[in-house]
Amino acid sequence: MTTNYIASVPKIKGRENYDEWSFAADNLLVLEGMDIYIKPTPNFEVKPVDDAKTKAKLVLTIDPSLYVHVKNTKSSAELWTTLKTMCSVFKP
Repeated sequence: MTTNYIASVPKIKGRENYDEWSFAADNLLVLEGMDIYIKPTPNFEVKPVDDAKTKAKLVLTIDPSLYVHVKNTKSSAELWTTLKTMCSVFKP
């Protein structure tokens, strides 16, 4: 089931398609019940296995040229924030 949804998410290449990617990736995680891992609430208890799965799903939607920027992130929220920061810094 997930594979079909992941194929529908455009791979993020950078600022040129960040908005489209973030919208699609966020909705993919909503469908999977994993969006809380990229937007945690203060009292949310992170389950390491589910966070790792969320991060892996996101990595599958990233162009390999961007791996260097996210490969050392420790959580899906950190990966999400890193991409958001990286792409918004360079927006005109």
